[in-house]
Amino acid sequence: MSISRLRMATDGPGVSTLVTFWGCPLQCEYCANWMCHDALTHRESYTPEQLVAILRQDDIYFKMTGGGIVFGGGEPLLQAKFIHDVCKIIDPLWKKRIETSLYAEWDEIELLIDDIDEWFIDIKDMNAQIYKSYTGKDNSIVIENIKKILTRVPEERILIRIPYIPNVNTSNDIIKSIAIIKRMGISRIDQFEYVKFDIKL
Repeated sequence: MSISRLRMATDGPGVSTLVTFWGCPLQCEYCANWMCHDALTHRESYTPEQLVAILRQDDIYFKMTGGGIVFGGGEPLLQAKFIHDVCKIIDPLWKKRIETSLYAEWDEIELLIDDIDEWFIDIKDMNAQIYKSYTGKDNSIVIENIKKILTRVPEERILIRIPYIPNVNTSNDIIKSIAIIKRMGISRIDQFEYVKFDIKL
């Protein structure tokens, strides 16, 4: 959907370029990138080589600041093969990060295990009923994927993002979600609040 350059410390340390992909399996009420569901959203198609040529414009910034590329969306794991192909040809000194709900088939995640330096995982809520009421999906696949990824990725490379969602979850729900995540062995947790958009899907 877009390529956003020269982002400062919004997607991890350093200067980064955020590449957002169209499409998402979730139907979140407060979706920050609701355009990912709209078939009329303007999209561009690139080969891995074409995308890397654009990213290379900021090579010096990536290397000087410890930044790099961030894959977001929508749900970037829907384009796991493309991301894998990009990661194979970019400069190894660039950091590679992904912002994901982790709602995906394990094969898509596993393909990127050795590619991604840092995983930003937005879990919405660990309570199954809250998750389903908000996203329309069952969160069991997310929980299983977190367990699997912990067997392959060092804990310090995983950041779990837990939002307060107005009229959906409570501060007590967030406390419970954090406790579950910590019991799973993850200590890096980011709490934040969603802002409601007037635009509906």
